[in-house]
Amino acid sequence: MIFASDFDQTLIYSRKSFRTAIEEEHIQLIETLDGKEISFISYKTISLLKKLQLYSHFIPVTTRTIEQFQHILLFQNEIIPEYVVTSNGGNILHNGKQDTVWKERIQSKISTDCLESDAVLKEFKQLSHEDWIISQKTADHLFHYCIVKRENIPYDELTAFTAWLDKQGWNHSLQGRKLYFVPKPVNKWAAVQYIQDKLQINTIITAGDSLLDLCMLEGANYAFAPLHGELETKQDSLQSHILKTNAVGIYASEEIVNRALQIIQSSLPTS
Repeated sequence: MIFASDFDQTLIYSRKSFRTAIEEEHIQLIETLDGKEISFISYKTISLLKKLQLYSHFIPVTTRTIEQFQHILLFQNEIIPEYVVTSNGGNILHNGKQDTVWKERIQSKISTDCLESDAVLKEFKQLSHEDWIISQKTADHLFHYCIVKRENIPYDELTAFTAWLDKQGWNHSLQGRKLYFVPKPVNKWAAVQYIQDKLQINTIITAGDSLLDLCMLEGANYAFAPLHGELETKQDSLQSHILKTNAVGIYASEEIVNRALQIIQSSLPTS
């Protein structure tokens, strides 16, 4: 089996996103930047992931760029997956090296299926201003994201823009203070399916908390969404096989990996 999981606010958490009290001795710091603590994971989740890797393929799947993914020491030193999906599906790493076949396929689909990036940004300029946009960046030459002041977002204008954006072959997602604009071919599920074909594996378990994870949750055989995050607003419309966790915050990661492990172990042949 494959267990493909988002990690920010699904498996790993900043202190602000813990959403619950947890003892310091139960968590491990796994990412720092400029001397600042960024991300943590519980020791129990680490233990469960190590056990899960004995019986299945664990594939981290993230909207982070390749460089941002490499900041997470856990996946460089302790739990080292064969495949990693970064850049929201725009890049695949195999044993640490970029899959150039996949990269070329993605670039080709973007050029044929999506409005040019410059045209999207030009249209967005009509509503972006410093009252609500803190910064704007392009990730791995694939998609764009902004750091925003949520309380100042002009929601009516943004709704009209994202409706237009959808018709141009682009998706959007608002996660915390980050607003993403992503070409539709750049998606997590397409990348996971590509790896599935390479590994010749039938069953996929996925986990994620945002709209950018939804395609991979909907396509999987089994799927888990933590009881928080962007998908919470879609709870009534989620497909029946997408199961919400009982736990919230950092404890949701333990529940997700434990339930995935149970599914994997139940499929193993008995002696």
